[in-house]
Amino acid sequence: MEIKRYGEKEFLSADKLYIRENEIHIWCIRWPEMTDFWKNHEYILSGQELEQAGRFRFPEDRMRYIAGKVVVRILLKRYLDMETIDFSVNELGKPYHKEIAGKQTVNFNISHSGEFILEGFAVGMDIGVDVQEMAGCPDYREIAGNFYTAEEAEDVINEGPELFFQYWAAKEAYVKAIGIGLGRGMDFFSVRNGEITEKGRKGQGWHLYPVKIEGYAAYVAAHKKGDKSNEL
Repeated sequence: MEIKRYGEKEFLSADKLYIRENEIHIWCIRWPEMTDFWKNHEYILSGQELEQAGRFRFPEDRMRYIAGKVVVRILLKRYLDMETIDFSVNELGKPYHKEIAGKQTVNFNISHSGEFILEGFAVGMDIGVDVQEMAGCPDYREIAGNFYTAEEAEDVINEGPELFFQYWAAKEAYVKAIGIGLGRGMDFFSVRNGEITEKGRKGQGWHLYPVKIEGYAAYVAAHKKGDKSNEL
């Protein structure tokens, strides 16, 4: 599996993009540096997305949401070479683009926290991403006790808040990849040592890939057999 990472420079300069099977493209965008761009491209969002954006109380949260939606729409247009792309959600609420005749299906996932938007794209595999700003969280031990496995919670107590955020990002990337959200909780599987295990058994074909962003915890979860994880 080949993993490629891109940022603001490639986002602003790329025209058409191509992604092969067994590739993962990771886009890491620092959104506050491009505020004018997001404002100028709000028009490409759907009415429902604009309505959702309007519900945010704080302008920063609203712009972060808009930026994430703009990025995914623009990148999918480039990957699929299409001006108009229709979106839907599956029975578990995970978004996808509707099938286009003669085009490959590009799976994607979005996350944003603090100053960063993290988006992942892949063909022929499920993918989930998550980024978490490692800001103050005084209740991290209690949260770990409620949402993590007993072993993970003990790790967090021993190691401190940075590990709490690393585990959270890894766990959320996985539940987003399989499309179940947080409703089932996050204690039915473990991400210790960078491996996904359920009831002591390694997740078949699932791998975690840490993404290096200073001051943040970020992970990609992808379903592909026979590959070893590596850091981006």
